[in-house]
Amino acid sequence: MSKHTSDNLRIKRKHLVWLKDAKGLSQSSIDKAAASIATYDRWLKGKDYRAFHSERARAFKRHLQGLRNERTGAPLSAATINGVLRDVMKLFDWMADQPGYKSRISRADIAYLTPDRKSEQARRSTLWKPHPSPEQVNHLLSIMPAETVVQRRDRALLAFLFLTGSREGAAITVRLRHVDLANKCVQFDGRSVDTKFGKSFTTSFFPFGDDVEQILRNWIRELRQDHLFSDTDPLFPKTRVAVGPSRRFEAAGIAREPWAGPSSAARIFKQAFVNAGLPPFSPHRVRDTIAELAKLHCKTPEDYKAWSQNMGHDDVMTTFSSYGSVSPGRQVELMGRFRRRGPLPDEDAVIDE
Repeated sequence: MSKHTSDNLRIKRKHLVWLKDAKGLSQSSIDKAAASIATYDRWLKGKDYRAFHSERARAFKRHLQGLRNERTGAPLSAATINGVLRDVMKLFDWMADQPGYKSRISRADIAYLTPDRKSEQARRSTLWKPHPSPEQVNHLLSIMPAETVVQRRDRALLAFLFLTGSREGAAITVRLRHVDLANKCVQFDGRSVDTKFGKSFTTSFFPFGDDVEQILRNWIRELRQDHLFSDTDPLFPKTRVAVGPSRRFEAAGIAREPWAGPSSAARIFKQAFVNAGLPPFSPHRVRDTIAELAKLHCKTPEDYKAWSQNMGHDDVMTTFSSYGSVSPGRQVELMGRFRRRGPLPDEDAVIDE
């Protein structure tokens, strides 16, 4: 290993520790930053971090434009490229204050890594995103197979995500003790559940109907009565794999441990929609569906505030700006209604009787 490579590795590790202990980032965010820096390292081919300059930054941006997704073969999306650039910028911005680096790295040169404004604006836009409608959700859950314990777990997972608006990373760390069926709510304890920013909050079930709630009730009853799970066991245990009659590894029920990461839950979510003949929606779209459902139930500011708090948001505007966009078709419909209705009466006008 060259001296430059070892120096790069040492300062990179120090930066990742800083992200964890000084900035308080979650492990998933740290892993993402490490992956972005690894992309830069592969392109750098062992050259010294301290030799960073504006032309190197510009060349790396051009390199990213030419990369392709390893799985799909498609060019990297603007969001992916911008994410890599932001992570690498954070590394060099931090290094610019470190002994042995701050005299070599200029923040004016680091600025050349800034993502272009057009793609960054597109990433931050609040345009309507395709997501399953509440009707599609109820249809999907009604036709999902439930013959095996793994199938029943998968169906309960989807029911739980829509009932609570939980992110899949939080859902797979929920324990049985966190679910209060009597009061139809879940205690998302940030000390043991992988919530965003480690927040703790209570979420009552969103109104998707008794049938959806019953799926979750039946699953918890099965875990406790048939599999003898206790309060400390995971609500969604991972699949137990064993050698089957065909002498190949295959699903053989459930284990008592949770999934190691959210990728399996995300794959189950997408595949369930595909199997039902629907688009392969991402679990990230669950909260868009819940925001759409709010329009059917919320009438007053207090209603919207309660709904927003139930999603774990401190500010109701977070709910509106991130998940409350109106679909293009609905937008056209509402504008047509406004034109037909005409202006509202002026309440301040004095009526001469």
